[in-house]
Amino acid sequence: MSPAMLSGSTRRLTQALLLCTLGAIASAAGAAKGSPSKLVEALDAAASEEDGRSLLTPHMSDLKALEAAAVEKVVLRQWWDLARDLVSKSHEQKVDLSFAVRKAVRTLKDEADELLRTLNPKYGLAQQVSPAFQWAQNDTCIFLTIKYTVRWNAPGALEVTEPSVNMTANLFNFSGLGKHSNNKYRYFLSVSLFDNIDSDLSTWSAASVGKLSVTLRKRWARKWPRLLGDKKTKIGNMHVWMEMQEKLDSTLSGMSSASNSPVTCVNSGKLYCISTDTCKKPDSCSQCPGKSEPDEKVGQCAGKPSEKATLSFSDADMDESQLGGEVKIHKAKNDFDVNTYAVFWGKSDSAKLESEQGQEMLIGEANSIGSEPEVKIPQNTRLPDGATHLLVFSRNAYGEYSNPGSLLIRDAALPKAKPSGLQFTDEDGGQELVQGRVTILRAQNQDKISDYTLHWGRSPTKKTSSNSFISDVKKEDDKDVTHWISSQKPPEGAKYILAFSKNEFGDYPSPASVEIADATKPCLQRSEDSCPLKVEVTKDTDPDPEQAEATITITPAKSEEKISKYRIFWGTQECPEDGTDSAKNGHLLDVQVGDSMQVTLPADTPVPADSRFILVFASSGKLGDSDLCVSTPFSDYKVEDGKKEL
Repeated sequence: MSPAMLSGSTRRLTQALLLCTLGAIASAAGAAKGSPSKLVEALDAAASEEDGRSLLTPHMSDLKALEAAAVEKVVLRQWWDLARDLVSKSHEQKVDLSFAVRKAVRTLKDEADELLRTLNPKYGLAQQVSPAFQWAQNDTCIFLTIKYTVRWNAPGALEVTEPSVNMTANLFNFSGLGKHSNNKYRYFLSVSLFDNIDSDLSTWSAASVGKLSVTLRKRWARKWPRLLGDKKTKIGNMHVWMEMQEKLDSTLSGMSSASNSPVTCVNSGKLYCISTDTCKKPDSCSQCPGKSEPDEKVGQCAGKPSEKATLSFSDADMDESQLGGEVKIHKAKNDFDVNTYAVFWGKSDSAKLESEQGQEMLIGEANSIGSEPEVKIPQNTRLPDGATHLLVFSRNAYGEYSNPGSLLIRDAALPKAKPSGLQFTDEDGGQELVQGRVTILRAQNQDKISDYTLHWGRSPTKKTSSNSFISDVKKEDDKDVTHWISSQKPPEGAKYILAFSKNEFGDYPSPASVEIADATKPCLQRSEDSCPLKVEVTKDTDPDPEQAEATITITPAKSEEKISKYRIFWGTQECPEDGTDSAKNGHLLDVQVGDSMQVTLPADTPVPADSRFILVFASSGKLGDSDLCVSTPFSDYKVEDGKKEL
């Protein structure tokens, strides 16, 4: 029965039941994500636009709280009057419903367009076309970008369904379904490549809109002269990917293009000779250097590998006579005929080490595929007796190359002892400055020690957090060694000097240490007790000019702990406040601590020109004289107009 046939009471009952449904709509917020709310379900079940309006009436005053799915449902049900009322109310309430409305309208339009397309009796049948693509290469890979269109510069499908990619031997195949301009297309591309690829290391993705990205790993790292195996084959919508190729050209620098491959040789009924990059008749493989066996299955003249790899290894196990770490294999320049690399213990740079049972001592074997093959030696692996080298042999199905790559084994082990002690005396009298000779007492066991390394320390065992390094000092057999530290301010927090035993593999974990005692010369500041208190001088009694006879009296410092003597100088001026030597005008004499602080200048004592003061400095021997001094004026006899004057 249609809603139009319902009686008035029945219609009111129906509307009442629909309104009752609204009482449960508040719980819709707790519904599981992705499930339609009860309001949306009610709108979907409503028999007419009028019923839908009844359901939405309680929400018309607050459209901001109305869920977008309800707006979409009104449009999808094609209740146009109700939809227009919703939009009108949204303008009054300044609520933006445009996203929900546009989304629903777009869905309706797509469905209508799809209906129109079905009027074409051939619409359901996808037209097969070859997509346009570009390619570029480096030394190890071929890069393809495939666009879902027949011409590169033309618009096409944004995506494809049922994508299928097959990469094997020298073949690449792609297919997928796409829609564009009211038509369905099956995109299909099949490319027979110049050479074989490694399908296990080749990849593809649909990361870019409207395009497929493909990386084909070359079986052999070399430059291809072209993409296609048959130089006569032409693909109209194939292009060189110039922008990408310009970025990759540096990897091909100095590399000449291959002329042939197993693919091109087999196409001409011949086999590929890798040694000469030529094609040979199967019965002529004897003319292929080192590859005399015809192998029609792989399309090559075959044989044992003809080049060796090299090795690098750094022992990460610091225990003596034990090894651990990764053996890095640096592949042969032309490893086209190498399947694996086998690493052995060696008793020389060419001979394998054998066990007591006469078996070759294999460490491990790595596949040649990949840029950096390696074999791992587990930590704490005992170094076999007689093992002197690591050897790597190139292998394939026909055997191994007889000449191995080799590496002398260097067993990493730290020094076995720290220095026996450390001695240092500061000889720089400046405050917070040090200078002097560090003596490193040789370690009791000097085995494995090549050098000692000096550092500033914040404790007897810890280096300062920054700028700790002082110097490396070469070990001398059965001798203590020294290092001179020039005048400098140690880094912040430095309280010790540390000496570690070291070799190329690292430092012995604990150091010898000596605490830094900052030795300062006396009287760095006038307030210190190590400053002489004053100096006095009697009148000059020597009548001769520039000669003196007088008595100098020094009032010594309150504390003479740092002082070994007082030094007396002539001066051109009184003691400068900045502690410079600008006032000195010649040394007069020294007075040792403990001697009389009163000294007499005998007659005829020379007085340097311009000397007008007596200066006295405190001195501590090795640390030097204080920068500050005490002074007193001095006057020499003068002769003016033939008369002697003071």
